[in-house]
Amino acid sequence: MKTNKIFSFLFIFIALSAQAQNEHIVSANGPRGKYNDLPYQYNNINISGNIFPQNEPSVKFNAKNPRYVLAAWRDFRQSAIPPIWGIGYTYSSDSGKTFASNSLLIPVLNPAYPYMSDPVVCSDTNGFFYIASVSFGNSAGMDVVVYKSSDNGMTFTDYSRAAGGIPGVTEDKEWMVCDLTKGNSPYKNTLYITWTRYETSQNIQLTKSTNNGVNWTPPVKAGTSGIVTGSCPAIGPGGEVYVIWLDYETNDYKIYFNKSTDGGASFSTQRLITQGPKPILDITCNGLTMPSMAVDVSGGPRNGYIYVTFCDGRNGDGDVLLMKSSNGGENWSTPVRVNNDSVGNGKLQCWPWMAVNEYGEIAIIFYDSRDGLTNAHVGAWLARSTNGGQSFVNEALSSVSFYVGWPNTQIRFGDYINVDYRGGRIVPVWTDLRTGNYDMEIYTAVVDVPIGIKNISSEIPKDFALYQNYPNPFNANSKIKFKISKLSGVRLSVFDITGKEIAGIVDERLKPGTYEVTFDGSSLSSGVYFYRLSAENYSETRKMMLIK
Repeated sequence: MKTNKIFSFLFIFIALSAQAQNEHIVSANGPRGKYNDLPYQYNNINISGNIFPQNEPSVKFNAKNPRYVLAAWRDFRQSAIPPIWGIGYTYSSDSGKTFASNSLLIPVLNPAYPYMSDPVVCSDTNGFFYIASVSFGNSAGMDVVVYKSSDNGMTFTDYSRAAGGIPGVTEDKEWMVCDLTKGNSPYKNTLYITWTRYETSQNIQLTKSTNNGVNWTPPVKAGTSGIVTGSCPAIGPGGEVYVIWLDYETNDYKIYFNKSTDGGASFSTQRLITQGPKPILDITCNGLTMPSMAVDVSGGPRNGYIYVTFCDGRNGDGDVLLMKSSNGGENWSTPVRVNNDSVGNGKLQCWPWMAVNEYGEIAIIFYDSRDGLTNAHVGAWLARSTNGGQSFVNEALSSVSFYVGWPNTQIRFGDYINVDYRGGRIVPVWTDLRTGNYDMEIYTAVVDVPIGIKNISSEIPKDFALYQNYPNPFNANSKIKFKISKLSGVRLSVFDITGKEIAGIVDERLKPGTYEVTFDGSSLSSGVYFYRLSAENYSETRKMMLIK
């Protein structure tokens, strides 16, 4: 890009945002308020690193080798005025701790449709990464396209058109998922994409690929209602295909659900599962906050539970809510509130996205204004649940709250943020405006959480103790038991042979008792590792062996 083009854009960029910067102040770092269960603790990483706007991020662990993580986003680095829509991406080879320099996808499928938007990342157990996107040009119409990487997200050289090419028809706001169930599904590794088709009316379409994205089936209708968008597919433990979407035609947000038990070939009768008043959303120019869905396929006590998170204004302001079904979507629980600030306090929580790890634990990312000067000042927050959504821990992800603005409706703040969850590692991605000047950046945070921590005895031990992991040697997972003799801040960490900390398994205040945690080493290479327990004045280290 030529230097004079950069300076020209910067001049316009700064001029557009001068008033906003004079009127709105970004909050300082530090503890995030009385409703935070834990003080701010996560290291924030800018993974887009560009003076031009980036938004609408998506992220996914590699299903074959979770050391690799792929993130993608909508990117305007080619030009912001006039806008050129592109897709930026980057990958991590250490489970999301660090990311490589980012790149742009090259739009090669249709020269008449050089623009790309709405990226969605997916992976299969063959180790392929996929980025689904809509592509379009200056004329009417959009296609759904898919790019594939066979080198862990470093390059994308294969591509296909999943839907589109119909005169007068626009395909928009797609989402993608892969059947990653553990052997009970006849549709293992099938890729599914749902999206909104705009023709004489709006409806939700689905297509699938059974050969790693090379070919896609003719689309089938998964649902229709009024004015619809934000479809999200998810896969049940037996290969069931579930789809939800948002209908925002009336003064209420309505969430619809449908299911397929034949691999997406046909769908049953759709049903309205919840509705609530549209909240006032100061961070959007289109008034949308879309739902997200995930399914517990852990094989545990809540195997098959379907979870749906969404936002509406039923409590007088925008809240993030969660509902669940334990019987394949036939019945649904009463929605529970995910954010834990005071009910009806006028603060905004919206844009939730969720993931469920292989232990059935839930992570939800959302925007939250509880620490902001106004409801246009938000930060990224995380809610976690280990009991099937009965209760949530709330934590601040972003180290600052920031004012949300946009230069025009073509370069708006976006429509979604994203999260993925594997083992004890959560990788969130969000659009962040902490630098001001409409400089939207994609941020992540390094989040390690306890994996399946269990209090196996409440009897008060006489001393602190750390036991040998079992099994040892181990393949993928191993259990670690320890004792705490008094209320203490406890940290259990794993180190490699060089002494570098590679995982924080436990980092919280625990009551006296005996505990057991499961360590997930599936993202690590074979070799010798050490784990250390630190509590009060006690510290002990033991050795373990990972063999794959």
